[in-house]
Formats: sequence, C-alpha cells, structure tokens
Amino acid sequence: MPANLPREWYVLEEKFRNVKDLEKKVELLRELIGITPKHKGTENLVAELRRRLAKLEEMLERRSKKVGKKVKLIEKSGDILVSILGFTQVGKSTLLKILTNANVEIGDKPYTTKEPITGVCFYKGVYIQFVEIPSFFLKEHLSICHSSDLLLLLIRNEEELEELEKILEQNKLKNKPRIVERLSNKNMFAENAETKRDFSELLDGILKQIKIVRVFMKPPGKDVEKKAVVLREGATVKDLIKRLNTAWLKTFKFARIFDKTEFSGRRVGLDYQLKDEDIVELHF
Repeated sequence: MPANLPREWYVLEEKFRNVKDLEKKVELLRELIGITPKHKGTENLVAELRRRLAKLEEMLERRSKKVGKKVKLIEKSGDILVSILGFTQVGKSTLLKILTNANVEIGDKPYTTKEPITGVCFYKGVYIQFVEIPSFFLKEHLSICHSSDLLLLLIRNEEELEELEKILEQNKLKNKPRIVERLSNKNMFAENAETKRDFSELLDGILKQIKIVRVFMKPPGKDVEKKAVVLREGATVKDLIKRLNTAWLKTFKFARIFDKTEFSGRRVGLDYQLKDEDIVELHF
C-alpha cells in the first residue's frame, strides 16, 4: 500500500536532514511523525521514524550528562504535585505563570524551557504545586512525573496526544492519573484576553481526579481554618489525628462534624470516614 505522503511532509523531511543542531533535529522529527498519515501503508515508515527519534533522544540525554548537567531536584512543597507535559510552544510556561505567578521565561522560539520549573498556587484550601517538564522528554526530567500525583497533558490535536501517550508508555507512566487539556489554537494561554480565562474548572478537575479528601479544622470556639488537611479517600478521624499529632489519640474524646447535611454538628468517633470538605472540631 502506498504511503501517499503530503507535500509538506517532504518539505519538513528535507529541513530535518539539513539541520545540524541536535535539539532542532529532535523537534523536527517529532513534527514529522506527527504529520505522517497513520495507515497500513505507513506503518514501517512511522516505526523507522520512531527508532531514529529514540536514538536522537538518547544522544541528547548523553550529551546532557557529558557536560555535567544535573536535573534540578524538585522538592514537593505543596499538598499535590502536578507535572505539565506537552510539545514545544503549546503554552506550558504561560499556563504555569498564570496559575502560580512563577518566574518563567516565555518566548517565541521552540524549547525555551531547558530545565524543570515549578510554581505553587493555593486553591480551595489546597496548595497545588505544578512542574513544567521540558519538551525534550529526557528520562531524567520524566523521573519527576513518577513522583507526581497527576499529569496535565496540553495538546493541540489528537496526533500530539498519541505521541505523548507513546512517550508515557515508554517511560512506564501509562497508568499515571492524568487530565488532557485540548487547546483551541496554537497557544491559548498567550498574553491576551485568554489570560483572564477562569481556570477553576481545570483546578476542580485536578482535585477530583486524584481523589483527595480536604478536611478543614475548627478549633473549639474559633473560626474554621482556611488551609485544609489533605487526606486520601477513605481516611477516618483516626487517620486525621495521626497526621496532626499521634499523641492526641490518647486523650481523644469525640469529634464534631460540620457539613451540609441535616446532621451537621453531630458527634463521631475515631472510625468515622471523612468526606471531602468536612469541617472537624476535635475534643480531648
């Protein structure tokens, strides 16, 4: 079966052959794979392009190690760690800056971000830490994804999603919880009216996807605290106290639970299973 490749494929393939810069070759080869029609007649071609890409990525990683570059250690400073992944110029840096006010470089040239960059935002009682993963997809950068609670994939089309899925599978990240954000144009986070977009839906989706329970403490006679204690689904009052201070278990008497039900303010014991956004008043 003939490949029936479009004219733009040959133009891009010629650019790829002539360029010398390794990073640029990786970028162009990824684009080439992306615009290659996917059917029976191109299976061998796509497989060969992927093999060449894997070799180039390996060369890029070896070069990085050879010059003594080390991945900047990302320490978890939030309740949730989210890795942002996507191809170059998709808007990862701009999104990070909008959500967290992180000091990031945003440029028109591809591969502006060379190292992972992090920022934190406070949303509905929770500190969400975002890490932008550079579009080189080096294994040492993707190692951060393994310790992340969720992956946020930014894509412009289904071809990019397919490529990202293959990268995740190759790096044993296939089963990691994720959210896919489909962009309506080249960079929907560009510095224009789009920056005023309401990101609450995206942030709510992150909180829902990782299945956490936010518990807001209310010391007796005082106001409810704004910062939540973040626990996993199924957590009990006992788990909450263990998180706060294990010694409190010895003097615990009961807890009051305030919620949106008609039973708000009721007394419960250590085995009570907490719900998201429960307000808890501990008594000793």
